[in-house]
Amino acid sequence: MKQERMTLSQKELDRIRIIGALVDGRMTNREAAEKLGLCQRQIIRIKKRFVVQGAAGLVHGNRGRTSRRRIGDEVRESVLKAYEEVYYDFNFSHFAECLNEREGIGISRSSVVRILKDEGIRSKKSVRRRPKLHRSRPRKVAAGMLWQTDATSFEWFGRGNGRATLHAYIDDATGIVTGACFTENECMAGYVAALGMGIEGYGLPMAIYSDRHTIFRSPKARAQDDEDRIEGNEKNEGNGRNEGNGRE
Repeated sequence: MKQERMTLSQKELDRIRIIGALVDGRMTNREAAEKLGLCQRQIIRIKKRFVVQGAAGLVHGNRGRTSRRRIGDEVRESVLKAYEEVYYDFNFSHFAECLNEREGIGISRSSVVRILKDEGIRSKKSVRRRPKLHRSRPRKVAAGMLWQTDATSFEWFGRGNGRATLHAYIDDATGIVTGACFTENECMAGYVAALGMGIEGYGLPMAIYSDRHTIFRSPKARAQDDEDRIEGNEKNEGNGRNEGNGRE
């Protein structure tokens, strides 16, 4: 059986040594990630590949080939790190756009797809972009006339660090964020804290617009309003019948 000789770089030797220690239980995923400058999700995938393929699994598949499209290890690691830590819920096409526009990594979509697929990563389902919605009303003409507020739950501090809810107020006329606050969940305390920041920095707004979240509108009050409307309709219907009987 013909044996293939493999020449490894110092970086690849270090990676094999560290992953080997990880597989033997002499090192944790976190420690290996710190030593190699990768995230733990990448370490877990590399470990699986090492267990199945051995040292050869840690060597790039294009070893020995010359290509004008060859991508350096640093670029590959930058692409993988960006995907794992920031753009993990993006599809490949959108991710490639963000690399070029936001991260300053000039790389083609096909290269991005190749790098991610080599690591066993599958693209998220493409999501159709929603058509731009036209504003139902014009913006206010002056700052302070209206502040819009809302809250968004997201992994703001990186994947694996838990979700947090950002409460924010935005001036309708200027688009300026007048106040913002993080809490664990959407709550009145978060809205009040963000509002206080806004008032301290920009003064008291003339009006505030929010969604119909129960924080701002009690379900009991809404139920009472519904009962009042129903009761009012019944009275009107009754009055209509009585008037009709009177005419007869």
